[in-house]
Amino acid sequence: MKRTRPARGTFRRIFTAGFAACGPVAAAGVLVAAAGCGGGTPEAGETGGAVAVEAVRAEIERVTRRWEASLIAGAPGEAVADVFTPDAMRLPSGEPAVRGHEAIVRALAGSIPLSEARFTIEDIEVDGDLAFANGTYRVRGPDDVELDGKFLEVWKRLETGWRIHRVMWD
Repeated sequence: MKRTRPARGTFRRIFTAGFAACGPVAAAGVLVAAAGCGGGTPEAGETGGAVAVEAVRAEIERVTRRWEASLIAGAPGEAVADVFTPDAMRLPSGEPAVRGHEAIVRALAGSIPLSEARFTIEDIEVDGDLAFANGTYRVRGPDDVELDGKFLEVWKRLETGWRIHRVMWD
């Protein structure tokens, strides 16, 4: 099979479970290439190789742990600037969209401390200054009331680092 490079800007998918096989695959009508499998060097503007993606993943995980800690402390409003882009949008299921730091802080006002907050990123894709992460979450509040579900986040690289730009969950 002839290996070809995807068109510039095509998302590179990194599977956290590892690579069963290397090479391009068709997924949902989009050509996706496994980044750690060779096939030339990345073009300018692309994030290439597993090392670069793992560095992005490490920073996104660090910011995610900051968010979890703020939820457990009952003070998520204090972490908004460290976690979200200035024009971020939260898209909660069944509720209106919330855009920007001030609106997000208002939406989080009155949050109660959680006994557990865990966001697990299952896979991540990086394309230049954007990253796409999906996974599962579990939060536990007073009286052991527990919520769990899945999320999809779009992260954006700013001068201050990677921040959530869009987030939706069920």
